[in-house]
Order: sequence, then structure tokens, then C-alpha cells
Amino acid sequence: MTLDPVSLQVAAFLVILVSTTMYLLDTLMLKDGVAGRYWSGAFLSGCLSSLCYLIALVLPDGFVALSIGNGFFVGATGFIWLGGAAFNRRAMRVPLAVWSAAVLAVIVAALAEGPDGGPWAGAVPFFLGNALFGTLGAIETRRGVVRGRWSAAGLTVILAIESVWFLARAVVFVTLGSESELFLAVFDTRIASMLTLVLVVAAVIVTSTLRSGDTASRGHAAAKNLTVDGDGILFRHSFRGALSILLPRARAAGEDPCVICLRIDDLRRVSMAFGAEEADAILRTFREAARRHAPTMALVGETDTTGVTVAFITTSVTDVRRVTRSLRDRVVADVSALGTSVTPVVGAGVALASQVGFDAERLIGTADAAAAEAVLTGELPFGIA
Repeated sequence: MTLDPVSLQVAAFLVILVSTTMYLLDTLMLKDGVAGRYWSGAFLSGCLSSLCYLIALVLPDGFVALSIGNGFFVGATGFIWLGGAAFNRRAMRVPLAVWSAAVLAVIVAALAEGPDGGPWAGAVPFFLGNALFGTLGAIETRRGVVRGRWSAAGLTVILAIESVWFLARAVVFVTLGSESELFLAVFDTRIASMLTLVLVVAAVIVTSTLRSGDTASRGHAAAKNLTVDGDGILFRHSFRGALSILLPRARAAGEDPCVICLRIDDLRRVSMAFGAEEADAILRTFREAARRHAPTMALVGETDTTGVTVAFITTSVTDVRRVTRSLRDRVVADVSALGTSVTPVVGAGVALASQVGFDAERLIGTADAAAAEAVLTGELPFGIA
């Protein structure tokens, strides 16, 4: 079966139209945040782009529709990038200026060639515009808050594929032309339509997942829906959010926050040698002990699956080394009391804000690196970072 360009464009338009309708309805019902509004703009731009391309295919003198369609298409990719930037709470003035300039340049480039430009009028700026925003979007999804969401990896892959494909499309178009065998086989309009169908469906799923999390946690930027697991330990993002709130207050009050990271040796070997149940029992006891023996008013959160972080405010009489040693020894005692076939090594690392800085990520990273080194070397000097 052979699909002609009109049929593929109609199919792409219908898929994007349905996706846009559902996404916009969710936006209205969820009272979406800024990121969700930009992503809604992306799907709306994609819908209008497909409609413009359909008009350009049907009407003999549809170069204006083609030019506008190119602008909407590049704008849609740019909106995905803007949504990621908004999700990360970045200043939007410069990104919006870049987006506006790029979209305008793409439209003007196609209009400048007029009716004689044919279906590939302004093709190179169009290709490069999509490659640019695809690259910026892929980079943005690997930064800031959005990087911590597992679903963001899907958006990174989508944008990276789009960026590479359009960049290669521009190179082949310039060097070999639109009638070359390679261009017709890999970068033709029919291939572009099918790729658009796949990427739109994937983008809808990923951005919907990201948006639902952003909507649930919207409010104060640093206080993001604090939640704890069954062991009473704050989830990773909740812990970092709470610590980010406390650090500026501690600095203003002249206090010195301390972060202690506890890390247990890789449990995969225990699981392989003695069974997953024994490894799970060790990990559960380790987490429970860390929470139970931490200072009473301390924040206790997970570093990752085999690490726990404790944050508390020190005073002039606090012996941080003694607190760290006591916490680590009590955790080791509880794990040893299980009577399992093997007792994994527990490492501890500590960092003070007065020495590392009043930044949550830096404090946690420094203490965790020290704990990881203690696990590998077996040495526990409990030195201050």
C-alpha cells in the first residue's frame, strides 16, 4: 500500500487535532501551570501547522500557507523547549525573544522565495530552526527540576531524535538536493509525516505525565508536595525541597546546618549470593535505623535506593564528629542484629554549610561523596568536608 502526501498529512492532522483537543481540555480542567500552558501551545501550533500544510497541498498557490505552516512547526518545537524552561523556573524573557526571532525568520525566509520557491521554500531555515529548538529542549530536560522526573528522559529522546533528523535533513538537502535518492528515501515529506505522528503521540504522553506532577506540586517553588515513604523517610525531591527552604533561614540566623549521608554497600551482591529477601531485609532495617537514631528534629530523606541523608542545625557545642560516629554505629548495630549471612559495610560522610556553602545540592553531594568513599575504602575518619 502506498500513501500519498495528502493522505499522510490528513492522518497527521487528525492525530495532532485529537491530541491537542485532549491536552487543551486537561489544561482547562487542571488549571495548569506555566509549563503546561507552553506545552499546550506546542500542540496547538502543531495542529495549525498541519492545517496549513494541508491547505498548501490542496491549493495550487498556497505558498503563504506553507510559510505560516513552517513557522507554526518550528514554534511547536520551540514551545516544548519553553515549557521545559518554565518547568525549571527559569527567567523566560530571553527564551521568548529567541523563540520569536526564530519563528519570524522561518516565516520570512519562506515568504521571500514567493510562489517560485515551491514546496521547499525556506526549507533550510525551517530545518535548522527545528534542530535548534530540539537541541535546546533536549538540554533543558537534562537540567534543573525536570531532570529529576523519570519521564523527562522520554522527552529528551524525542527532542534529540528530532534535532538530529532535521540537522541531517538540512545537510542532505543542501549537498544532494531534494530529488536525491537519499533525501527521498530518508527525509521526504512522507517520512516527515510518519515521524511526526510517532513523536506527537510520545510527546503527549510524556508532557502529560510531567504536567500532572507540576500541577500537583505548584505553589511555593521550594515547597513541592513533601511526601514520605513507608519508613517515614522523605522522598528525594521532598528532602531537597525542605532543605532548600531551611538553608536561607539558617544563613540569616547565623546558624551552621550539617548534612550527614549514610550509604550501605552495594546490596546486589548480597541479593545474588543470599537471595533478594535477605537484601531487602537489610535495606529496610538500614533505612529504619537511620530514621530512628537521627537527631530528633532532623530532616531525614533518601539519597537514592541505598543511601539516607540527615540534615540538622548545629550549635556552638555540637560535636559533629561524635554525632556522625554515634549515628553510624547505631545503624550498623541494628543491621548486625538481623543475623543475616553477611553485614554490608555502612559508610558515613558529613558536610557543614559554613565550609561547603548554603546550597542543598552541594551539601548533599559533598557528604554523599565522602560516604561513598568510606564504603569503598572502609576508612571512617569522620573528617569535616
